[in-house]
Amino acid sequence: MNQARSGSSETVDEDLDWQIVTTVADAKGVDPLELGERLHDVVDLDAVKNLFVGMPGEQSLVEGHVSFTFDGCEVVVDDQWNVDVVPPSNVAAD
Repeated sequence: MNQARSGSSETVDEDLDWQIVTTVADAKGVDPLELGERLHDVVDLDAVKNLFVGMPGEQSLVEGHVSFTFDGCEVVVDDQWNVDVVPPSNVAAD
């Protein structure tokens, strides 16, 4: 996977949501309000947050990552709450 943008969040709830939205918008070169999808229509972030029980910076009880497509970008959230985004031009077609 060719990583385009990444970051990590210090708090979980809205910060993770906002981090995903802004990282995808940055990768696409648009304002977050110009994205064509709503994040909560694409993925259940409560389920993602509950999967990795630990808080950011703490040891998670589960290791791994969750990936999904949001507004044409591949988004990966890992057990340390790091967000990686691959823009549409780098996402392989199904």
